[in-house]
Amino acid sequence: MDEIIIKSKKYLSVITSFVIMLSIGSIYAWSIFADELIKNYNWYSYQTQLVFGMVIAIFPFTMLILRKFRNLHLKLLLFISAILLSMGYLLAGFSNNNFLIVLIGIGILTGIATGIGYLISLSVPIIWFPQKKGFVMGIIVSGFGLAAVLLSFFADMLLSSGKNIFQVFKFIGITYGTVMILLSFIFPSSYLPNEKYEYKTFKFNKTIKKLTLGIFLGTFAGLLIIGSLKPIGSQMGIDSHTLVISVSFFAISNFLGRIIWGSFSDKIYTSFVIFFALLMQSITIISILFIPVNNYLFIIISSLIGFSFGGNFVLFAKETSSKFGAQNFSYYYPIIFLGYAVAGILGPLVGGSLYDIFNNYNYSIVAASFFSFIGSIIFLNIQSIKRIRNVSTYRN
Repeated sequence: MDEIIIKSKKYLSVITSFVIMLSIGSIYAWSIFADELIKNYNWYSYQTQLVFGMVIAIFPFTMLILRKFRNLHLKLLLFISAILLSMGYLLAGFSNNNFLIVLIGIGILTGIATGIGYLISLSVPIIWFPQKKGFVMGIIVSGFGLAAVLLSFFADMLLSSGKNIFQVFKFIGITYGTVMILLSFIFPSSYLPNEKYEYKTFKFNKTIKKLTLGIFLGTFAGLLIIGSLKPIGSQMGIDSHTLVISVSFFAISNFLGRIIWGSFSDKIYTSFVIFFALLMQSITIISILFIPVNNYLFIIISSLIGFSFGGNFVLFAKETSSKFGAQNFSYYYPIIFLGYAVAGILGPLVGGSLYDIFNNYNYSIVAASFFSFIGSIIFLNIQSIKRIRNVSTYRN
């Protein structure tokens, strides 16, 4: 009987964490909202990207602060996350097109909500699955990527029915907030795992510096493109319906990529998988400028970018857990995830600013590809490649 209860808690932790990620990951559909705000409400591109970047920047800092409150009941923390998520979108919905109110609502409040939900969702399930950390992490963070598919569908449906963007924000606040509240009551854990760590390890460890820089470079590139994916397609003459489909395909590929990259990392050296994922991201991003893009090719390229970008969120988490232990994950990963926080501000903001300066997205695309390529080089470990080759030869 006890074994059945333990197994049920194991799998319930994964399921609830996945749905939490599905709820808090709604910000990844932001390019749809950005396009509406620019076209119909006279927003500048940099304003839309500042809101998006604020969420991405704040939620890693929230994770960092949350480590000091690990003795609080997780159900209470998830409930707070739900309330903040709901309040953030509702505030934006009632903003009457006030940029500052939208920035506070979606940028700050939902950013805090995202950080709470993200750390809890990742920290608990990996304790239950020590041998399949990459695969389990892939499943959980895939919910964050898949969120854009779900929200893109609802947003497109509501906008097509005559609703405006602020009514869509209200819908998200009510619906997603309710789902999160319900999840807070059934989450199968009370507290974050006990952690043992040394401050000096963080201060001087080269691995932490390398992982932090790597996740910054990889996510800077991806976020720069994600925040402007729909406008980039518009610049290339892609029709509006295809652009919505492209955002959905990006999200689906992002979802699948997280699971597949995670599975690879359980079988192959994670540093090599990181190198390959970032190199793939760099190549697919720059291909936008060198391939004559039509509707179908834009969907394919968007999918490949989403697939490679998804690797950032499972591979760096898996490497953190492997290097420092699952029990220490919720201490070290928020520190490393600060690279993502910086990328969250700089990536979308640089992309939007370059467009405002040059009136096209070509320079943004080049910058994104370059940063991802540099990240891949950092993780090009010749010794890992030799070991993989030796293992392959031995098996044959």
